[in-house]
Amino acid sequence: MPKNLSTPPPCGSACGAQLELFTPPPLPAPAAGFDWDRNDVVIVGDSGGKDSGVLVHEVCTQADQAGQLHKVRVLHCDLGRTPNGHLIEWPGALEVARSHADLYGVPFVVRRSQRWPSLWDRIMDHGNWPGFFARFCTSDTKTAVGRDYVDEVAAELRLGRPIRAGYALGMRAEESRARARKPVIEQHRMTAKTLRDVTTWLPVHHLKTDEVWKAHAEHGIPWHPAYEHVGRLSCRACPLAKRADLVASARLNPEIFAEWAGAEERMGMPFKKNLTLKQIIELARS
Repeated sequence: MPKNLSTPPPCGSACGAQLELFTPPPLPAPAAGFDWDRNDVVIVGDSGGKDSGVLVHEVCTQADQAGQLHKVRVLHCDLGRTPNGHLIEWPGALEVARSHADLYGVPFVVRRSQRWPSLWDRIMDHGNWPGFFARFCTSDTKTAVGRDYVDEVAAELRLGRPIRAGYALGMRAEESRARARKPVIEQHRMTAKTLRDVTTWLPVHHLKTDEVWKAHAEHGIPWHPAYEHVGRLSCRACPLAKRADLVASARLNPEIFAEWAGAEERMGMPFKKNLTLKQIIELARS
């Protein structure tokens, strides 16, 4: 269930260890200059995580100040279930995302890949796990879903021209070198001249983790209780997650980890380069 916090969740070293292992560069100044008048709609990607909560707050606050709140829609990309019926995301993530939209009275929509019934199916078809240089999990089950939703809104609005859409994401510079280098506003790669003109917007790019939690406390933003145990709310078994978060998740979600471990054995490909799901499960039991 969603929670509202007065202090950051007591997740000990998990929260402190969530950042990539690098010396962060100086953080950029807060985002400015998003053109509300130019865009027909602003779609906010919400995974149900802490950054998404602050993202929805920031976008809706700016939209309200600009008299453009009617343009905002919150999109949650559903990653589906495993063959045994386990949610690939943390249970309750969808409900937390919905509560973010409800807090500001903006529409909330849930969409899933039109090609893949679930992220499980995508991984099985690929025959290997996502990685830092092969994030097909994001491109195929989130970015492609967002592109399809932009086209859905375009058909709904019947503009007679390519839709101009803002696409707001919760990436922060503090998370990694790659994210630190991302522009706050740029043309999204889903742009297609005769179909859609999409602008990526990173309104919370400049925020540090403690500032994210402070915003939750100050504005009553709901957060997922998994943050009491892990530093990041990704898929329950995410190859990009840190070892500590994976062990904590395996301890809380033994059934889905056992199912993923069976898939790992059948594929013959390790979950992470130097860490198998079997090892993660053993660490969770110790």
